[in-house]
Amino acid sequence: MNNMQANGAGQGQESDLSCLNNSAPNGESSSAGGARTTVNGLSTTNNGNSVGHLIGIPAPAASNTTVSSDASSVKKKTRLSQPEEDVIRLIGQHLHDLGLNQTVDLLMQESGCRLEHPSATKFRNHVVEGAWDKADSDLNELKALMHSPSAIVRMKFLLLQQKYLEYLEDAKVLEALQVLRAELTPLQYNTERIHILSG
Repeated sequence: MNNMQANGAGQGQESDLSCLNNSAPNGESSSAGGARTTVNGLSTTNNGNSVGHLIGIPAPAASNTTVSSDASSVKKKTRLSQPEEDVIRLIGQHLHDLGLNQTVDLLMQESGCRLEHPSATKFRNHVVEGAWDKADSDLNELKALMHSPSAIVRMKFLLLQQKYLEYLEDAKVLEALQVLRAELTPLQYNTERIHILSG
């Protein structure tokens, strides 16, 4: 394969099989005669010298080695589609759950996405802390980011339901009843669930 790249950017059908047909280690590939080598997106042209400088080994003083980045010749996408952003966020969330936070940071940096909006982070933290008034205020900030007004009502319901349940768990029955009567019921959302909660 002539000028085949390890990152799959080669031409034709052969690029799909570049890793399978390649006997060089670490995804390296080279053209006939060993004059051109591509490793992780970097092209190297040399006159019989090794490519050790790519991994931090200095090249001999007399070598005619040039390194060029193929990344500059590839056009960078200016904006990801919504499904692509959603997939990146899901991957980021999974990596975060696995504790791979540096990988998440790099993924978010390279993709230009955010794992979550700062207002969403603040909202989540206030819910976890049980800071219900602050969480309610954060929810108002999130309204501008939501595409569906019904989603805000649902979030408000879930927030108040959690507040109600935590008051019950802490044996704060009067506060729980106040949430049920003055906050949950007036929403007129999921009345069946409200009846279950009040039982």
